[in-house]
Amino acid sequence: MLNAAVIGLGWWGKHIIGCLDGSDCLKIVQAMDISSNEAGNFAASKGIEFTSDFEEVLKNPNIDALIIVTPHSLHEEQVLAAAAAGKQIFCEKPFSLTENSAKRMLEACAENNLVVGIGHERRFEGALVEMKRMIDEGELGTLLHLEFNASYNLWAGTPASGWRQDPKQAPAGTMTALGIHQTDYIQTIAGRVKTVNACMSHRSADYPSEDIISIQFIFESGMLGSFCSLATTPFYTRMSVFGDRGWAEVREVDNVDKPQPTLFTWRGIDEEIHTRTYQKKNKDTVTMNLHEWANAVEGNGEYRFTPEQILHNVQILDAIVTSAEKQKPIEIN
Repeated sequence: MLNAAVIGLGWWGKHIIGCLDGSDCLKIVQAMDISSNEAGNFAASKGIEFTSDFEEVLKNPNIDALIIVTPHSLHEEQVLAAAAAGKQIFCEKPFSLTENSAKRMLEACAENNLVVGIGHERRFEGALVEMKRMIDEGELGTLLHLEFNASYNLWAGTPASGWRQDPKQAPAGTMTALGIHQTDYIQTIAGRVKTVNACMSHRSADYPSEDIISIQFIFESGMLGSFCSLATTPFYTRMSVFGDRGWAEVREVDNVDKPQPTLFTWRGIDEEIHTRTYQKKNKDTVTMNLHEWANAVEGNGEYRFTPEQILHNVQILDAIVTSAEKQKPIEIN
């Protein structure tokens, strides 16, 4: 059993604590947030020790691991400090905004023999697990192309304030909120990205900055792909992959924190169209991710996210932001 501290008690930090209620491998014994009143009251209601001092957490000998759920502008400083203190680290997405920052963070963790966890739950969802299985086992043949779209108007019409609406802290439209999950999954099924070409546009008055991002990918394998995200269109998610022996598609009608089902459709050489419905259970996927990481920390199995994949997803994000700013394709080394 790992004793852990949650750093950041925003809505997602609270959600994680709820997901781990009754966990048999992770116990939240401390929480930290700079907002001492409301956050402190929440921690007290859960029987969790509270502090507003990050250094106090680092010096706590009863804390084995940190679950970092703070704005990503704070991640590098906090991860480096936690690594120096020898604390195991689970960090929410995006891990970092730049390749160089992510390298510094991962190198510090490697030097201290830490297992790095990352807050991408999509790899644990039933429909996406099945899509990856079909690809890995060759049921779709040689992959040719993928088309992904993740659009959500959650922040449409909100005031242009807070880090989520700040282009410096949350660049490239909805990439840090939605797209980073998609690119993580994309790399698991298509491999490393070689070239990124991103374009942005501001079309809707309901969003304070560019509300459209459209991206073209060239993968090291020679496969091609595209991804689009719209910040003002009502919720829409489609993930389609095409091979020379079949295709598969995941469709969703609501966000992962809603109980609406996911539709998985595929078609092979037999030309028959197959459909399967998966129930979405966000609490379960969050818990599965944290449990798999905690078990890996204790030497019980492997964590499905490698440091190389965590880094590559940051490289993809970094290249997307640069490509959109410079309006030209960017190669990833």
